[in-house]
Amino acid sequence: WYQRRVREAVVSTQSTGGAPAGSQEALVLGLVKHIVGGGGASVKHGACNTKLMVAAAHAQQAHSARCVNINYTDSGLFGLSVTGHAEEVGDVLKSSIGVMASVLSGVSDPDLDIAKTKLKHELISERESSSGMLQTAGIESLGAGSPSSAAALCAVVDSLTAEDVVSMARQISHSEPILVSLGNGEHMPLPRELQ
Repeated sequence: WYQRRVREAVVSTQSTGGAPAGSQEALVLGLVKHIVGGGGASVKHGACNTKLMVAAAHAQQAHSARCVNINYTDSGLFGLSVTGHAEEVGDVLKSSIGVMASVLSGVSDPDLDIAKTKLKHELISERESSSGMLQTAGIESLGAGSPSSAAALCAVVDSLTAEDVVSMARQISHSEPILVSLGNGEHMPLPRELQ
């Protein structure tokens, strides 16, 4: 069963360098993630209402597209994670990259406000348990020298502008992507075809 499923489906990740935990760059990348479609499903709307999922809706088979932003003490990983049927995953990946490229033309105020709210919720949720608090305090202490309070991080998020987001999107678009695939890669586009 597993071998048949791997031939039918492909998990593909296109990623670029990220930012260390606790840095302003990590927060801006968090905004980009929430603008295009990162994070978990909402209770009311599920996970299918993100810009990435809407852009990939032309796929006939089951698929998933999301933006990931993983921050470590000294670096990070930012990119797209796409899962789909082998024959359609290339198109889903291309449409997802188109959504990322659309951030270069600007971000509307409502989209920015929604992304800020989601990112602040994520930051507060990370710190709501004692284990989460210890983990984030440890990572931030190693990376930045001291931990940040949720209130301080939320204040930084509120101070970020649409220009910060567009500047970070421009930086992402100029970086060299890494493409990783698992499964039937017969219909996967080459990295040069994705730029």
